Amino acid sequence: MAGLKKEIYVWLIRIVSWLAHFKTSNHVIYLMSFADNLDFIRQLNKRVDNRLTVYYLPSAQSGAVKLVRDGIATKAFHDSLGFIFTGIPVLTRAADLYVDNYYAFTAGVYRHRHQRVIQLWHAGGAVKAFGWGDPQTSERSASDQRRFQAVYNHITDFVVGSDKMGQVFADSYHVPVSRMQTLGYPRSDRYRQTGWIAATRTAIYEQHPELKGCELILYAPTYRAGVRFDLPTDFKYLHLAPNQRLVVKLHPHLAEQAAALRAQYPDLITAVPEFSTDELLTVTNTLISDYSSVIFDYALLPNCQKMVFYVFDWQSFNQAVGLQADFKAWAPGPMVTTMAALNDELAAPAVAPRVAAFNQLWNTYNDGHATERTLAYFYPK
Repeated sequence: MAGLKKEIYVWLIRIVSWLAHFKTSNHVIYLMSFADNLDFIRQLNKRVDNRLTVYYLPSAQSGAVKLVRDGIATKAFHDSLGFIFTGIPVLTRAADLYVDNYYAFTAGVYRHRHQRVIQLWHAGGAVKAFGWGDPQTSERSASDQRRFQAVYNHITDFVVGSDKMGQVFADSYHVPVSRMQTLGYPRSDRYRQTGWIAATRTAIYEQHPELKGCELILYAPTYRAGVRFDLPTDFKYLHLAPNQRLVVKLHPHLAEQAAALRAQYPDLITAVPEFSTDELLTVTNTLISDYSSVIFDYALLPNCQKMVFYVFDWQSFNQAVGLQADFKAWAPGPMVTTMAALNDELAAPAVAPRVAAFNQLWNTYNDGHATERTLAYFYPK
């Protein structure tokens, strides 16, 4: 029944979109599900002479509030009948449509001949499999698979930070490599900006002076399906040196679980709820991750000293979600599956991770000028 409802929803969108496509506009639309690309959006609005409107999901409301203060037009949206009749015509007629995520409803949007649909993905690289690389995709119904491919085919330009990421998208979405634009990932620019790094560090240390002079260990596990994250039962045996502080940052959707973990391990976990994972990376000495794309951001920062991959659920995760086949070959740090091994890595002296080779592979064009190149490519003066 759920599949039928989706089919009917996309069918209605297709009808409304087809009726709307006979008229075009010079509007630029940005679909926002993550509020971490605001600098690019501000620059985009200037470049297109305030012709931009940002449609945002509830998860990105905090970012929309900031954009409104800058005089940028915003509009909340979510899948609904109302959106079909009010939002779909606007998106259909737009000159350019930016997407920062997979938006299922675009499977039914009719793209007019001159419209560009530009993907600015919410991650600079890929550890997890997605699209046709996801093991679960092959198990979905034929109608689901057609709908997935319609979304992928709708995109005309994929902005990426490396040839490696472009190939991942081409393989995962079954689209031509020629649609990949290796311009750099605009969101990554700040990690190369000394002003932003310094200001962020200052703000963190002002609110948490106890962190200054300490070795900060940031544990940032990836989001797992089912909106649930459970640490192994032996996590209580994690050993920290006197000068080490551990901060755990879960996905924003798991705020209650994050608070519960801090309450469960008050002697292990230091609470820094006011700052995002992106911001905390600027003061991180050691990053513990697993399959999260946070590693691509951390590798760009000058304070990147050590990465450890705590993959205690490797086998089950790989079977259920899927991982890039060559992940172990390019991971810029050791992989451990037990608490004893993790403790050994945390106690070991910092050895510079294989960041140079890693960045050459994944962050090739993420040099701090991605926004500039992207705007120049799509809107040459």
